Amino acid sequence: MRRFAGTRPVPEVLAALGNRGASPNHLFGLDRIIWGELRPKPTNHTLDPVLAPDVPPLAGVIDTGVVLHEGRPHPYLGNRVVFDPEDTVRVVRGEDENPVGSAAHGTFVAGVLLKQVPPEVRVRMKGVIDEQSGELEDLAVANAIDELREEGITLINLSFSGATWEDEPPKAIEAALRRLPPDSVVVASAGNRASRHLVYPAGTKFEAKVPGSVDRSHVQVIAVGSADASQDSNKPLVADFSNYGPWVSAYADGVDVLGPYFRPGYPTRPAGYNGFAVWSGTSFSAAIVTGQIAAVMAKGGSAFEAAHAVLHPESAEEPVVVRVQDLNGEAPVPYVAGVREPGA
Repeated sequence: MRRFAGTRPVPEVLAALGNRGASPNHLFGLDRIIWGELRPKPTNHTLDPVLAPDVPPLAGVIDTGVVLHEGRPHPYLGNRVVFDPEDTVRVVRGEDENPVGSAAHGTFVAGVLLKQVPPEVRVRMKGVIDEQSGELEDLAVANAIDELREEGITLINLSFSGATWEDEPPKAIEAALRRLPPDSVVVASAGNRASRHLVYPAGTKFEAKVPGSVDRSHVQVIAVGSADASQDSNKPLVADFSNYGPWVSAYADGVDVLGPYFRPGYPTRPAGYNGFAVWSGTSFSAAIVTGQIAAVMAKGGSAFEAAHAVLHPESAEEPVVVRVQDLNGEAPVPYVAGVREPGA
């Protein structure tokens, strides 16, 4: 095996490999987590911390890890997030002492997930995404998935995405997903490039024997895009930045989502951070869906059953959907609304 670190472009790596038999789909290029207008912004809102009982984690999050301040995670996460020392984040600071990179992404994702669930639900964090560059290795993700499986966790959140040269899933991640029990559910963000192009791991699908049916012999992978319900909560639209297409399983709130972010007064620029922020992106849409599934699981039942209940609620006479225009006309896609009330 020959390992390439850093951000060398695919043609350069292929040239270095020569005729060694490696093909481009072995390389997984992760989309940037913070870019363009998709940056955290200060807010006046806060969320009230709650104390969780000492119970096993119900959901797993594979992300940048947990930011610690004075040895403790964000007060909103409290004891509701379980992590090992290697799952914590080293905050990289610039010359002005403000954070550089995506270190707080994992804390924010975990907080958005926990906002959806009752106090007795806890989250297991696995930190594998680089806190400065936002990059990852597919083998690190695969190992984290295997470790969560060994811990008995059947609901996993993957709030990252990337494309491959040959439009094939990263092989290590795909293999790890195949090793999950069939009643497991993986929720993955669909990406923030306003594109139809397939990204992974959200685009990983396991073919069923009967076309159009659900393959119950493998994990269910739910690709989540972002919806904008700011104009009309009964008629949410696909957010301007969200990826879309027939491969997206559901849409959830993804514009100005409230979550925990560093601590009061930090970062100092722009001013106004109070320990929370509003942030937009499919990362947080995925966390909302994962949280809603975990909330149903807390009442009993498998992750697969809970996911079906969230995406296809039987109690709703006319469930709210996102109507997506496609080549074949308009298609309704399940919409999942997140908890929006500050303090909930």
